[in-house]
Amino acid sequence: MNWQPTVLPADPEATRQLQEWLASEEYNLNGMERDFRGADLSGGDFSHAWFTDAVLAGVRLVGASLYRADLRSADLTGADLTGGDLVRANLDEAVLRSARLDGANLVRASLCDADASGAIFRGATFLGASLVTPT
Repeated sequence: MNWQPTVLPADPEATRQLQEWLASEEYNLNGMERDFRGADLSGGDFSHAWFTDAVLAGVRLVGASLYRADLRSADLTGADLTGGDLVRANLDEAVLRSARLDGANLVRASLCDADASGAIFRGATFLGASLVTPT
């Protein structure tokens, strides 16, 4: 894999997991319940990655691909996902407070019960996205 993060997470366990994934031939990153705070993961391909219950607060993911990524209950407070590809991503119950998603592609993404208070979605695409839990 040629891509490398600009800044690694402050948490040693998350850094170890990320480095092992980058060195491997594996397709999916398992970042469940990991703390990625402080990382700059801009431009990375995290398609199909598992970030369930992960802490991604303040993380830079500018232009990153999170196609079909599982971000259920992840904390993305203040994260920068400008221009990100979140097509079919699962953001159910995620915390997106003050996150920046300008120009993000959220086609068919699921954001049921997500907290997007103060988030910025200028120019984002939500075609077919699920924004409320079906009753």
